[in-house]
Amino acid sequence: MEYSDADPSFRARFVEPKFDPNLFIQSIASQSIGSEGLVNMKRRMYLISSEAKTDLKYNAFRNHTKFIETAKQVAALESEVYQLQSLLADEKQLLSTVKESLTIEAKSDSSATLETDACQSLLRHCQSLDLVSANPDRRLIYSGKLLEVKLDPSTKVPSSSHTTQPCYGLLCTDCFVIAKSSNIRTATAYDVDQVIKLQRNSLNTSDNDAHKQYSSSSVRIINVKDDVLRNAFTIQYNTDTITMMCESAQIKKNWIELFESLFYTRMRRLSRIASFQTEQEQVFQEEFFAEDWITTTEENLTILLAERNLQQALKLILQARKYAKDFLSQHKQQSLPFVDDYIKNIQEKEQDLRRIVEKEILSMCEHGCSTNLLKHYYQRIEILKQLGYVPKACDLFFTIQFSLMKNTLKQTKIEELNVVFVENFANTFFTRLVDSYYEFVQIFKDQRSTFTKFIVWMSNEIEKLITILHNQQYIGTKNFTFSMRNIDILFTKAEEFSVKLIDVKFILEEQLEQILTQIIRSQKEFIIDSLRQRHRDEKWIPVTFQTHDRLNQLFYEFHELGIEGNTLLEPFIIEEQTSDVLQIDLAPSTLQFTKAYLTFARDLFKVYYTSINYAIVEALVELIKLHLKYYERTLKKTNDMNLKKFIMKNVEFSLNYLFRYVEELYTPKIGIATKHLTKVYGKLNKLRNLAEA
Repeated sequence: MEYSDADPSFRARFVEPKFDPNLFIQSIASQSIGSEGLVNMKRRMYLISSEAKTDLKYNAFRNHTKFIETAKQVAALESEVYQLQSLLADEKQLLSTVKESLTIEAKSDSSATLETDACQSLLRHCQSLDLVSANPDRRLIYSGKLLEVKLDPSTKVPSSSHTTQPCYGLLCTDCFVIAKSSNIRTATAYDVDQVIKLQRNSLNTSDNDAHKQYSSSSVRIINVKDDVLRNAFTIQYNTDTITMMCESAQIKKNWIELFESLFYTRMRRLSRIASFQTEQEQVFQEEFFAEDWITTTEENLTILLAERNLQQALKLILQARKYAKDFLSQHKQQSLPFVDDYIKNIQEKEQDLRRIVEKEILSMCEHGCSTNLLKHYYQRIEILKQLGYVPKACDLFFTIQFSLMKNTLKQTKIEELNVVFVENFANTFFTRLVDSYYEFVQIFKDQRSTFTKFIVWMSNEIEKLITILHNQQYIGTKNFTFSMRNIDILFTKAEEFSVKLIDVKFILEEQLEQILTQIIRSQKEFIIDSLRQRHRDEKWIPVTFQTHDRLNQLFYEFHELGIEGNTLLEPFIIEEQTSDVLQIDLAPSTLQFTKAYLTFARDLFKVYYTSINYAIVEALVELIKLHLKYYERTLKKTNDMNLKKFIMKNVEFSLNYLFRYVEELYTPKIGIATKHLTKVYGKLNKLRNLAEA
């Protein structure tokens, strides 16, 4: 019978229960003729043997691996069983404590009386036991009399050279109190000497500052095994060491066991709390980073900032802010450091975004802002505003406005001493100011507190405008009438702006007050110098006009000053009937002063406001008084009655016509006639007396 290598029946014969090797060999030998059949059979047997060895090795390795895994599982189960045994032991101890407490509560009144007596006895021993009762979370575990061993200062090793001092020890849940007696001989009443904290949290007591308190980051209890100091144990804390001696070995054992039990319980509690907190934090962390975009926020922000895609960066930052805020509000009672780290990283990206926006705007402003790019500028401002950097956004907005104002004013053509330029310049300035106001309101309409900054910026810009015009002599002391016209233009534009938007006229008045005061005083001095020169050369003869046309020209000059000349001069005109010659019964210096005085008064009237009222009234009164002073000097020097009459006509004209007109002009502005103006009329009687003398 031939068998192939893959024949299953051939292989199956070896695993049969009744397989007999001898019978198998006899069967093969009887069936095989020649050596060829035996060689083939040998080869088949060798192959089967090799396969059997390989299978055996594989099965042995697989069983060994399973054995190791099983051993690990058994070890883990043993560890869990051990932990369960520890937990059961703790629970058993807790149940025993509860049982004992219940038993104590169930005792009779006599037992309660005994406990009260024991507590009172303890109070008698330690007068500062209120240190224990002051904290409701603190419990007294053990107490008793001890001897504090004072070692030789030259050595910390126990030796025969030592002294002892009676004391009283109280072991609490969070501290160890050492009380000593002030009376060494009796040692019946004690006061607190040292407090050694066994926990990191502070003591909620009102201890006297004289008590020594030690923070116990590490407290160790060491059993002293020494023939000299028997029944002693050492307390090591920080860099200090205290050695306590007990009355007996059993009391020493109780102290050491209670200390170690307290430390072990605390370590177990802290370990469990830390383990629980770690597991809970991992759960919260998985919940927080559940969404994919949260885990890639920082990388995405870095890419967006590098690409200058600031709007998308802003959107992602605001989304991350809201997500973190909502998560914290849902877990208010938990400490989540990973959320704090996440928020800190987002804030760093916020700062990067703020710096990019600030640098971009400042760079554009240095090269000059363009009105065509205002929308782009304000988008950047809006980014800072939404991030919460409102003050910085406000400052950058004003930086843009300053650059725009500067470029806009440069476009106005400068023409020397040209009122048209000032009008165009002021019109350009206030037009840009109106645009700035509307743009500011559009961006910061929900930030009312920033309007104060806008007023300050606007005041600074108005100050710069006045400085430019003053430096270019468009407002100055060289040309009084020209300066007054330019100031009047500024007030007109400011009034138009105030009617439309907000009042800026008071800002302009405040900025111009000092300059206007200087201009008024300068012009007053100029008129005084001219008045002196005219009176020095005065001949005291009437003014003569050869034709009516020349008189009409004089009337026109007064008309330009805002007064009808024929009405003002009619009482003093003398017309000769024999010829066309006309006379005005006034001196030439009087007419020259009248024109200068009216020009001065009318120009100041156009720009009048309350702050410069005193300077204007003072100048008007001083000029008219000086003018009358020259009349007074002439009256004193002459005895010619005709000359005196002629001078009095000039005095009457100056006071009753010229000065009265100016007074009536300013009364509506001032509100009432000031005493400085009314006092001037008192000069008339004095001059009349001089003329009649």
